[in-house]
Amino acid sequence: MVALHGVNNAEVLEKALNQDASLAVLRQAQKDGRIGHIGFSTHGPTDVIIKAIESDFFDYVNLHWYYMDQMNLSAINAAARRDMGVFIISPSDKGGKLYEPPKKLVELCDPFSPMAFNDLFCLANRNVHTLSVGAAKPEDFDAHLEALPWVKDGAKAVAPVVERLNRELADILGLDWATQWASGIPDWTDVPGHVNVYHTLRLYTVWKAFDMLEYGRMRYNLLGNGGHWFPGEKVSAADWNAFEKTIADSPFADVIPAFLRDAHAAFNKEDGKRLSESG
Repeated sequence: MVALHGVNNAEVLEKALNQDASLAVLRQAQKDGRIGHIGFSTHGPTDVIIKAIESDFFDYVNLHWYYMDQMNLSAINAAARRDMGVFIISPSDKGGKLYEPPKKLVELCDPFSPMAFNDLFCLANRNVHTLSVGAAKPEDFDAHLEALPWVKDGAKAVAPVVERLNRELADILGLDWATQWASGIPDWTDVPGHVNVYHTLRLYTVWKAFDMLEYGRMRYNLLGNGGHWFPGEKVSAADWNAFEKTIADSPFADVIPAFLRDAHAAFNKEDGKRLSESG
């Protein structure tokens, strides 16, 4: 197998699909029997992922999708329509820093550990085939092994936990926010100052609901120096004079500025680095 790593925006996708460059080389290698399946990994927006899937060039996709960020479900469904393999990137780390979960999240995920719950949540979607374990120490495998006996009936096993988490989110932030907070949120490229509103509000939401402050800090501090791997800027770059018009399509336009400021105050610290840049 071969994967094109980091198809994270439209420009990179266009280069990847260039008939005179990578695509032609890979196709020839495939015809020659030197490689089998061809896939791509992505940290990009859902519309770019779906465009890559619908190019009909790739056999599998590595993407982000887990309980704490379900935005790419439509991309998973698009991959399923083409009988593509789906590989979830970093469900335990990017999916919630679940190897160091807050006490509240541990209690809400009972009888599973947060890592085991998230494994089962992902695999309960039958269009998901593989998870990246990413164990940092031997005992990290324990949680993943804990999930194995439940995989066959994963959806049934995790349903009570999902209901408990959803209820807690609604109790803390209100049912409307819990079910519609991402509605009308513009892409970071359309926001004055390039603030990544979606991810800031997502991190704000899981912090308030599940006490996931350290996870919020870990991810938020990549903004501004994450390149196309985690694009956009922190809230400090916001042009507040133009912001009201930018979020006018959101049903929560009246509270979003305050939530963004609250998130920035809680999360902001020295700039973070992607794991691959941290030595």
